[in-house]
Amino acid sequence: MKHLNRRVLMVLVYLLLGLPGNLYALQFHSSSEGIITHQIGHLFFLFSMVVLIFIISGKGLTIHKGWRLIQFSAFFFILWNGCALAAHFLDNQIYAVSIEQLANGYARIQTQNNSSLLGWLYYGLKLDHLLCVPAMFLMYKGLSCLVDEQKAGQGQNP
Repeated sequence: MKHLNRRVLMVLVYLLLGLPGNLYALQFHSSSEGIITHQIGHLFFLFSMVVLIFIISGKGLTIHKGWRLIQFSAFFFILWNGCALAAHFLDNQIYAVSIEQLANGYARIQTQNNSSLLGWLYYGLKLDHLLCVPAMFLMYKGLSCLVDEQKAGQGQNP
């Protein structure tokens, strides 16, 4: 009976998570305070990842696979934060780029002075998930390796 209740609860949780209503994944900042705070958050995260790389290198932790993966993760997070900072600067701070929503999920990037180079640069910057997802995956793998190493070390010690 106890396992049945747990299964019913898990099914309900999956249904609630799998059948969401409207998803508001994008957050737009209507005033300058919001975007400035957001940009400061990106800068702080970027700086933290730089510090993490130097700490890992300085303490010689790169001999462990887990720390090396975390160091690679930090590098990808630095790149991601740099792209996000630049994209937010272009579209929310200097308004050099705007996105026009078209029908059926299509959008058009409009730039000041109709610069196609700026449009392509902005398009590339908005593909920042290609940096963020590997960063999160490497962080997960690095932490998993460290946990596995610790469990293996505890098994050897009496």
